[in-house]
Amino acid sequence: MGYDFCKLRKNHDALHECNGCQVIGSMFEKRREIENKRFNNPRALKAGFHRSLDELKRCANRCATCRVLYRAIWSRQITNEEADRLQSLPGHIWAQLPPSQQGSASDFNQNLLTIGVGDSLQDHTIAELSCTLQPGTQPVNLRAARTHSAVNAEVKGWLETCHETHTECRNLGRSRRNPTNLIFINATSGMLQLVEGSKSDLVPYVALSYTWGMELATEDERTNIKAAKTKETNSHQRREGFPMAGLPRTMLDAIILTLSLGLRYIWIDDICIVPPVDWNEEASKMDEVYGNSEAWRYKTDACRLYSGHWLANIDMPLNEIRLRSNLFTRAWTLQEERLSPRMLYVCGQRMYWSCSVSQQVESGQNGGLPRLQGPDRFAWMQHPQSFLRACRRQDLAALHEQWLELVKAYVKRNIFSSADRFPAIMGLAVQYLGPYTDENEEVRGQEYLAGLWRHTFAQDLSWSVQAPGVPERRLGSIAPTWSWASVPVCSDIATQNMVEPASDFALLEDSRLGSGGDFDKASKVAKRGAEIKSVTVRGRFRRLLAKASTGREWSSIVPGHNAKEEFDFSGCISEFVHVQNFSTGQLVAYEPHKQEVVAQLDYLLPENGSWDSPVAFSGSDLKELACLQIGRSSMLLLRQYQTQEGDGYQNEYSSFKYQRVGICNSVHNSFFVAAPLETIVLV
Repeated sequence: MGYDFCKLRKNHDALHECNGCQVIGSMFEKRREIENKRFNNPRALKAGFHRSLDELKRCANRCATCRVLYRAIWSRQITNEEADRLQSLPGHIWAQLPPSQQGSASDFNQNLLTIGVGDSLQDHTIAELSCTLQPGTQPVNLRAARTHSAVNAEVKGWLETCHETHTECRNLGRSRRNPTNLIFINATSGMLQLVEGSKSDLVPYVALSYTWGMELATEDERTNIKAAKTKETNSHQRREGFPMAGLPRTMLDAIILTLSLGLRYIWIDDICIVPPVDWNEEASKMDEVYGNSEAWRYKTDACRLYSGHWLANIDMPLNEIRLRSNLFTRAWTLQEERLSPRMLYVCGQRMYWSCSVSQQVESGQNGGLPRLQGPDRFAWMQHPQSFLRACRRQDLAALHEQWLELVKAYVKRNIFSSADRFPAIMGLAVQYLGPYTDENEEVRGQEYLAGLWRHTFAQDLSWSVQAPGVPERRLGSIAPTWSWASVPVCSDIATQNMVEPASDFALLEDSRLGSGGDFDKASKVAKRGAEIKSVTVRGRFRRLLAKASTGREWSSIVPGHNAKEEFDFSGCISEFVHVQNFSTGQLVAYEPHKQEVVAQLDYLLPENGSWDSPVAFSGSDLKELACLQIGRSSMLLLRQYQTQEGDGYQNEYSSFKYQRVGICNSVHNSFFVAAPLETIVLV
């Protein structure tokens, strides 16, 4: 049978400890030996201590240390999908200690024990624990039941504290209006009722944001999910009342949690959006609801290995929860999170809270003991309420930076229907217009232009793709080529490029505000802006390539040994040449004795032939590319658009229509010195 990892013995604290945990303790002793020998290149220590996750689970029933390790593993599983995936991972369970660094014994990373599963071919890190020689460290002990009264009391306390003492959070509310529809929960009968929220005064309610994970759902679960939707055929019945029974588990969990918070109203999109009501009228949210794991049935006291090191779970920061959640991949949930003054994240193992003033995490049975937190590797993420704070403070520069960050995050997310590209961010656009509205809630001086803004149009045009897209996936029917909204779903783009607008660049498009003599509500401005397909602009304009320019192989300009990818034009120093990288989309143009221009194409450029797409072209078309200066060091790459009858683009500049095909944000100052001013239409 081999070595018995589960064999128990009593340790110096009179607690049961298995042979597997003895292996982990011996790793610390081995590291001490390495420290004493003062090796120049100490290495990490790694060893297997259980043959499978199932074996670790069985051993955790008796071994106190295994119980801490098992809980550390489960506390990192945010969703049911992650838990299912963990159960299916093959291989033994291993532990790893980082190499010792002299003089860094107190560094957090020096005492980090990593737990993983896998074989020699593929390993998966599944937990991290702190190991310290200082006594008093307590492992996390969460409640086994999601509905435990202590859990409900803690969460309710966060909500009440925020309502009663956080003036800033109260001031972040958008209006005194309810959503169009709400679900009333009758706590006595257990019945639900769809009520018209717009016909009553503002009531306290929560909103659920979730993702189904349909690819993992059973056939019965799919049937329940479809049956939960409100349709024209069942809307009248739901106005009269309907039972909770039969609703999907996620909805039931959210309803039960709402009741435990002392609230009676909840907003769930599938139930509250009655055809043909628009998505964009609903904004706030709560986060996903999942069940707790059985790992928390037994309380665990402080425990240590025989090496003397105390073990403790490391609390996962909220930012990591947000990033790893399935909701982070869904386009609709971005505005649901960023428009909510208060957020409750109910994850697989514990609850997290975020409002403008504070962030909290469920303490479990540890009470008021301090939590152990490691470095936040995701501190670069925006605070969930940062966009709302910028809107309220009316710091227009900070608000615009927030918008650019939101767009970058939004474009990376998946969306079921490409037609939702603008609707799924419409609520954020309406909120952005808040500082530009007057006492009558009418917009003054700002305009939404297919995802860009009139006041910052030059900078907003400067977005760039991190990798070229496939032309067939472009959302050409949704947005014009100059808008980020036209790039394929799940694209990675850069938006926060530092662009100083060119002095000669101008947006000539007449403002649509006040058309017909009236100014507009923010929602109308945002909806109309999403329909814009062209704009008229003026700026310095020239061809990218000289007529004499000849194409070269990429390898002839960028030697294979050049790690920095610097361009070497010594072999053609007095010639006009251009090169293209067919995998990265880079296009480089060189003129004799001048700084080269390095542009980024939005879409893949085929080596032979051309894509059947209006935004892609063959190599022979390169000399037709034009450049429009939008910033002192930024320019758009354009190709002329052939006007088609009935396309809606006809005006006095109809023969000067251009589509965007790329961007350069590092053009040298002299590139447009002799370029004429031209008026063109971007489509």
